[in-house]
Order: sequence, then structure tokens, then C-alpha cells
Amino acid sequence: MTLDEIDAMMEEPGDRLPLLTRGEGAALVALLGRLVARDDDQLRQSALELQVRLGLRLPSA
Repeated sequence: MTLDEIDAMMEEPGDRLPLLTRGEGAALVALLGRLVARDDDQLRQSALELQVRLGLRLPSA
């Protein structure tokens, strides 16, 4: 799967599904943060965008 395909997936309309626990969501955001630190600009941008999207939706503890 290419990064362009991943970006297109993030833009697909549809219902939001409550599939993650708060801990799983936080862990995913942390993992994406590690990807943001990589040298690959496209990967960094995709990870950052998804990190922001998820971070805005996670309930504050």
C-alpha cells in the first residue's frame, strides 16, 4: 500500500467506529510520533496528519 493510498483512505467518508480504547488510541498516537521523526518526508507527513486527527478525538484523561 502506498502513502497516497493511505492518504486517500483517511479522506473516505463514513461513520466513525469506536474501535479503540483510550490506551490503544494514545499508544497509536505515540507510535505515529515516532514515525514523524523519520527521514521519509511523505511518511512523516502522513503520520503527522493521522496523529493530529486521532489526537483531537481522544478524550482527555
